[in-house]
Amino acid sequence: MDIRVRSLRETWAYRSLDRIVLAAAAIAALGGIVAGAAGMTDAAIAAVGVVLLLGAAAWRIVDRRRSAVAVEVGRYAELAARRADQVAILSHEIRTPLAIIKGSTDLLIEETPGPLNERQRVFAHRIADNASQVIGLSEDLLAHARIEAGVFELHLDLVNVRSLLRQTVRELRQVLGADVQFDSFEPPIRMYVDPSLVKQVVVNLVTNAVRGSDGDARVTVRMMRRDSDVLISVSDSGPGMSVQQQNRLFQRYSSGTGDRGGTGLGMYVSQHIVQLHGGMIYVDTIAQRGTTVMFTLPLAQEGEDDDDD
Repeated sequence: MDIRVRSLRETWAYRSLDRIVLAAAAIAALGGIVAGAAGMTDAAIAAVGVVLLLGAAAWRIVDRRRSAVAVEVGRYAELAARRADQVAILSHEIRTPLAIIKGSTDLLIEETPGPLNERQRVFAHRIADNASQVIGLSEDLLAHARIEAGVFELHLDLVNVRSLLRQTVRELRQVLGADVQFDSFEPPIRMYVDPSLVKQVVVNLVTNAVRGSDGDARVTVRMMRRDSDVLISVSDSGPGMSVQQQNRLFQRYSSGTGDRGGTGLGMYVSQHIVQLHGGMIYVDTIAQRGTTVMFTLPLAQEGEDDDDD
């Protein structure tokens, strides 16, 4: 928004409206002379002058309106940026202790301090799962605040996308305690993407798929290279979505999983992340046969292939 305000102020018309008014008055006088030489009546000459001067006055009105709009846009941008900063601070304050809780609980689950009985293991997994959910929620809230403030941006890095997806699926399988699989026969593909944001999209899609499926249903993440992009999909074998749920899927505070948890920000944020990369996201669902959510990442900034995986 600041860029648009600056470009508005830097245009010649915006800087030179006073000169336009003076020029219009001069043109009106010159028009009177020319019209007089052409044999026009005094009334016609006066009409020409009035029209030109009215045009100049209209430009002045437009100038005032643009100034008022610019002030309002600047004020909104400042407030939105301030809100994004506040959310960032709050998100950091939430995530830091939760990360410690999550890390400590993971050590308990791995029985680093000592063996656990079955009841203790269940509680440890429950703590880890809920900590992960709140961490994910804080990330979505932070992304949403930055989107609304117009300061949401990518931090691109050359990434092996296949390795990123495989590692993300491995982590989700452990955190969610669900049957999450990665299925791809594609060779490694290195692309310039924001790895943390691409991971956030996959986490949101897989989490939605697990919530929307039966407990024992499999969720599969696939990657396929096409001519101009990479297609990544997340499929489940759940009950599918209704037309109403599909229409609301990418709206803020709406969810395609009904009342099964979540804030409804995940898909909204995911759509913005994908679009910021220059890709598209869409859904394919069949009643009682499951849902597949797909998104693309353009190959325009592809790096050299790397066999490390």
